[in-house]
Amino acid sequence: MGFSFPASVSFERLQAPFESASDALARFDERLRSSPVAEAFVLRAHFHDACAALWRAGEFVQLEDLVLHDAGMDVRTPTHELVRAHAVLLTRRRIADRDSAWALTTEGLASLRGAGRSHDAVSEPTTGSGAMGEAADLEPDDEDDGTILTGEFAEIDELLARTSRPIERIQPAPPKRDDSGLVYDEDWDDQARFAEWRECLSRTRNLPPLMAASIALDAWEEIEPLQRSAWLGPLLAAALLRSRGKTRQCLTALHSGFRHARYRRVGRDDFESRLVAFACAIETMAKADAKELDRLTLARELLLRKCEGRRTNSRMSQLVDLCLASPVVTVPLAAKELRVSQQAATTMIDELSSNLRELTGRGRYRAWAVI
Repeated sequence: MGFSFPASVSFERLQAPFESASDALARFDERLRSSPVAEAFVLRAHFHDACAALWRAGEFVQLEDLVLHDAGMDVRTPTHELVRAHAVLLTRRRIADRDSAWALTTEGLASLRGAGRSHDAVSEPTTGSGAMGEAADLEPDDEDDGTILTGEFAEIDELLARTSRPIERIQPAPPKRDDSGLVYDEDWDDQARFAEWRECLSRTRNLPPLMAASIALDAWEEIEPLQRSAWLGPLLAAALLRSRGKTRQCLTALHSGFRHARYRRVGRDDFESRLVAFACAIETMAKADAKELDRLTLARELLLRKCEGRRTNSRMSQLVDLCLASPVVTVPLAAKELRVSQQAATTMIDELSSNLRELTGRGRYRAWAVI
């Protein structure tokens, strides 16, 4: 059974905005396919869309804080909003790294529904470096060069061996749902609402990809399948565009599109107005992304000129790639990613400073971004 439009919907009014949005999105996707900065653009888009998702929810998250939090280099205790933005970032990466149709499958939806409430913890041993890392592989021996260790020396040797062993990260138990009614509405039936949304999604199979995505997103915001993680709806709509072949090179940043669009959703808007607003947001986003792609391409050409004539083992070209892929670069972040000293990272950043913009205006704890 196909989707039935209300009688008040005028297809003549929908035709022009959806055709313009479809053309703009297709042109940008084709440009991204052959662009030398395509990978960098995709990595940056994840960060921008995560911040835009919190902005649409009425929260403000600094892009610099999100980049540093993702790298594990927070300068302060992460706020609740920053943790939520990081959850959006991880979910976007998860959808983008999987098969194009995975997010809309039963397994994918079941997995993503829990992505906003708990993080996937990886149980990895934390080993020390240098002598401590080598000492972790040693077991307490009863003999040392033929001499029997007894008494206090044996106890000290056993203590040193035990404390130098890898400390295993214990995977935290998933947080329990609060059924007291203070956080979650007791009358909110997630299963029924989610089944209703999936039924609406199944009726859009015969529609064009952009129209199907707009209806799926509108149904998500009307039905509200999840009490928390409402930001998941635009990600699923972007996954729908990708699974239908409308976008092949990236996961569309719908949150960023709605942030840049003039339209703001209100309760009195009719169905037709909401669809037109979706198409306009897609077109606005595609044009803004095309300008961003041009900016990154030009910045890459200017930065690579600084790498000419250098030694083959120079890390300058890797720093250029890092500056393009990350919206914000700091000296500790560059030193960590390039595996160089902070003094070497500072020297290389100073050499690129003519094409980088310092964001903080401070003499210490500075951050740079591509002009």
